[in-house]
Amino acid sequence: MRTIAELIRWRARRHPSLDAIWYEGKTWTYGELNRSSSELAAGLVNQMSLQRGDRVAILDKNCAAYLELLFALDKAGVVAAPLNWRLTPAEIKQIVEDIKPKFIVAGAEFKLNGTASGVTTLTYDELPRGGEDPHRDIDGEVTWQFCTSGTTGLPKGAMLTGQNVLNTGLCLAIEMPELREGGRSLVAMPMFHIGGSGWAAWSMQEGTTLIVIRDIVPETLLNIIVEQKVEVALLVPAVMLFLTELPQSRQADFSALKHITYGTAPISPDLLKRCIETFKCKFSQIYGLTETTGPFTALTHEHHVGDRMLSCGRPMFGARAKVVDMNDKELPPGEIGEIVYQGESLMAGYWGRKKETEEALRGGWFHSGDAGYIDSEGFIFIKDRIKDMIVSGSENVYPAEVEAVLMSHPAIVEVAVIGVPDPKWGETVKACVVKRPNAGLTEQALIDWTRDKLAGYKRPRSVDFLDALPRNASGKLLKRKLREPYWSGYARNVN
Repeated sequence: MRTIAELIRWRARRHPSLDAIWYEGKTWTYGELNRSSSELAAGLVNQMSLQRGDRVAILDKNCAAYLELLFALDKAGVVAAPLNWRLTPAEIKQIVEDIKPKFIVAGAEFKLNGTASGVTTLTYDELPRGGEDPHRDIDGEVTWQFCTSGTTGLPKGAMLTGQNVLNTGLCLAIEMPELREGGRSLVAMPMFHIGGSGWAAWSMQEGTTLIVIRDIVPETLLNIIVEQKVEVALLVPAVMLFLTELPQSRQADFSALKHITYGTAPISPDLLKRCIETFKCKFSQIYGLTETTGPFTALTHEHHVGDRMLSCGRPMFGARAKVVDMNDKELPPGEIGEIVYQGESLMAGYWGRKKETEEALRGGWFHSGDAGYIDSEGFIFIKDRIKDMIVSGSENVYPAEVEAVLMSHPAIVEVAVIGVPDPKWGETVKACVVKRPNAGLTEQALIDWTRDKLAGYKRPRSVDFLDALPRNASGKLLKRKLREPYWSGYARNVN
């Protein structure tokens, strides 16, 4: 099995009557999903004249029809290109003009956005159906193309094959035995993200029923987790925070919940401890990128102890990772450098960007752009993005480390740490803080609070209190916007 089309065919043969999807009170069995996606694939091939390798863009929130379309496109030998519905029409138009899809399939609420001139937008109901499975999926060909949500410039399209997707699923199944045939898996992350579409496919590999969530409304999500007896879930720390802050979470029946996997953003030790107390299930952390088809490391539940809770774990089955310096020389345990990866989940490349692909994959290793180190037992500790590193008085400061400490302050909701120019030290540490309503926290009080928690060169020398931190449409923090006022007039953003 090396394509996601074959995944749904095999699952339909094995247990056609098992529920594949629950969405807004309705269910679809594996047999029904296989038949309907085959009819849709045949309609696309026979009536839309799609050729193998064509792109079809998808613009919608999570729903059952989205998943059906992903399987249908693979059966038709067509590449699915999910679009981030949080982007502005102008941003979407840029991406569509880069992808050059044959058409866009959009949810009803997105159809009238006018995303790109000359590209037809259709709803699911307008897609043609009828005929047998065309079986045009081929091992090794690209099946999904996700836009990497960079903080600057036009996002790059990371091309993933069916083998990439299924390999990640097999690795996760080894780490998470709770991901089981007949289980119930929550799909809450957006499907324009590998964490959404990928988690759905990886769960289906193991024969679970997907509990698909269209919008994250904490109270509703909490009720669905309980009422639908969700067993496994992939969540981001922000959603975990929302759930644990609901008063009803203290009395909710989470007895069905067996395992929560979290990732995509750092988590504070305090929040993780609160989640363990609230949900009373196993936890694992995963780390990876779109280019690695999602996670390639895992910190399993038994390793959630002591300082290990700050690690993103060890490479999963078959994955190879190391830390290198700026000359791509491997560094010994404990030394900080760039994390690089090799394995079967590595993307086929960036769409239409040969130079960027060669740079990212130089030496046969994918360069993550993340700074970290590996300890003597192979556990990886991420310190920050390479480009976010602050150099203060010749000492390297990794903002994520400082942010993790500051987030343990009870008055802080969010924090971002940046480097600002200083005539003596080159750069000093500034904390940009969103504090809780009515909190009386002051700049000096926060700086004093860090004195016994951080080395002198790591401690903030200044604090800005903000109403909110700037983010892009994917929710990624835009530190460059925080830096801009302080680096205006400098030739480069280091000093």
